[in-house]
Amino acid sequence: MRVVVVLVVGLAVALAGCAPKKPENANEYFAVASDDLRHGSYEQAVEHYRALLDEHPFSEHSEEAELRIGVAQYKAGSCPEATAAFTDFQRRHPTSPHLPLVGYLLGQCAEQQMRPSDRDQSASQNAHAYYQALIQQHPDSPYAQLARDRLQSTRETLAQHELEIARYYVRYDNMKAAETRLLDLVNRFNDTDVAGSALLELGEIYRKTDQNDRAVLAFASVTYHHPDHEAARQAEQALADLAAEGERPTGDPLVVLRAMAGRTREIAIAQSPKPIQRQKGSGAPTAPGAGAGGLGLPGNTGPFSRGSSSPGAYGSRY
Repeated sequence: MRVVVVLVVGLAVALAGCAPKKPENANEYFAVASDDLRHGSYEQAVEHYRALLDEHPFSEHSEEAELRIGVAQYKAGSCPEATAAFTDFQRRHPTSPHLPLVGYLLGQCAEQQMRPSDRDQSASQNAHAYYQALIQQHPDSPYAQLARDRLQSTRETLAQHELEIARYYVRYDNMKAAETRLLDLVNRFNDTDVAGSALLELGEIYRKTDQNDRAVLAFASVTYHHPDHEAARQAEQALADLAAEGERPTGDPLVVLRAMAGRTREIAIAQSPKPIQRQKGSGAPTAPGAGAGGLGLPGNTGPFSRGSSSPGAYGSRY
């Protein structure tokens, strides 16, 4: 019996000697946690970064540790937790140089939670808001350019959602509701490909309800704003059926259509000889001569695609 006890004690001592040594200071905690992050041990990385913050809250590594907790959660696919971590980081460090990265990863997290265009679009709206805020607040950051690319994708999804709602109203013969939805879509998302389809369907609604003057404007808006869209050929044929060449509107027909429908008072702009211009680096259109205007507005690309340890644009530290 005494031999067994001695063996058990000896084994316990041996195992204790083999156990990982607890970090003794902030630098060691940070090094261990960062090594976990690099090697894809995301849960352990979060654990060690949190231990660093608990035991050394005023360390020089504290801000970086808070950021990397969110990065580890994001790369592990835990987007709700990562979103909470990044939001806390924004609140605690309003002047941090890491904010562009945080804004971009918030948008990426929202994108990963997006649903198909026929379902609830709360996540799409969140992604839109995160990317838009990043572009407005940090326009010169490399992450702002990545956000511009992703912003356009979220706008296409949101526009498609509106188009499907309009089609639902058409199926149930509620043409007025469909018209309202399509006009709102075009007002908000005219920089998207979906808007070309929406204008074509709007023209068909007007033609079916014997509003040929508005139908001409809607079809002309397709060829004016979306000349390369597949809907443009159908719109051109519809215009040929409805109006002779000399009877077609001049200038921007969409401005006249919006004014006739009560969506705007900018009737004077309708006679502008130039099409609406798009801002460089933005999908949002602005009228000729107007000011900078607002940025209008998923696939996950960029330096921190989920499940990837590639450092991307941010460097090798992550």
